[in-house]
Amino acid sequence: MVRVFTALAIMAISSCATEPIPRGQTISVGTSDRGYLHDAALLPDRGDGYERLRPGEGTRYGTSSLVATIERAARAVAVAFPGGYPLRVGDLSAKRGGTHPRHRSHRAGRDADLLFFARDAGGLAARSTGWARFDGLGLSVVPGRVLAFDEARNWYLVRTLVMDPEARVKWLFCSNEIKARLLRYAARHEPRPEAVLRATWVLHQPSRGDSHDDHFHLRVGCSRREKSLGCDEEAPHWPWLTDPARKDDG
Repeated sequence: MVRVFTALAIMAISSCATEPIPRGQTISVGTSDRGYLHDAALLPDRGDGYERLRPGEGTRYGTSSLVATIERAARAVAVAFPGGYPLRVGDLSAKRGGTHPRHRSHRAGRDADLLFFARDAGGLAARSTGWARFDGLGLSVVPGRVLAFDEARNWYLVRTLVMDPEARVKWLFCSNEIKARLLRYAARHEPRPEAVLRATWVLHQPSRGDSHDDHFHLRVGCSRREKSLGCDEEAPHWPWLTDPARKDDG
């Protein structure tokens, strides 16, 4: 009965597509909380500037755009801050998408969890051993030590993501306290006002569920081509992602 229901749900979502999905093309079909993946792209357990939190675990798939976005952003932070620890990447989606055991979303290959960069008591880059929760002072007490939220690296990750012309970032979910810390840092150090403006809109504490004080939840949107193949993104539609003159929006 469950298999029949799942098959019917996939058929219903697929009917939204206006064109047949080409063989071998990775497409996110449906919405982030009600969708699936066609020919998913795999994020390797390790890459330039990142490592997966759960190496070998099955929820490491996404769209080609999501995987490439994570790889570009991790590499950019590693270049800007040499000698630090790599970005730790949590869950993406299952190989075919669908229900995720740990999330209401992460079902269509457009979501990924990115752990925060941290510093130790001496101000040096520190490796977090898990989901370190940061309070309003930017501190996290973990077994045997206290970690500090690394504003510099975390802001650089955010500004790289929101300014990436190919990423189509819709949301970077995080707690209100984390957002405030990042924007205060950006006001003092970020040379491009457009990056601060985009981050002000994109950084957001979810209205339901966890406050996201231990990681960013990255969500990317659909291009116009992907929408014609069944990709369905929710509002809002940021103005820099809907400019008809943008090459990657067609």
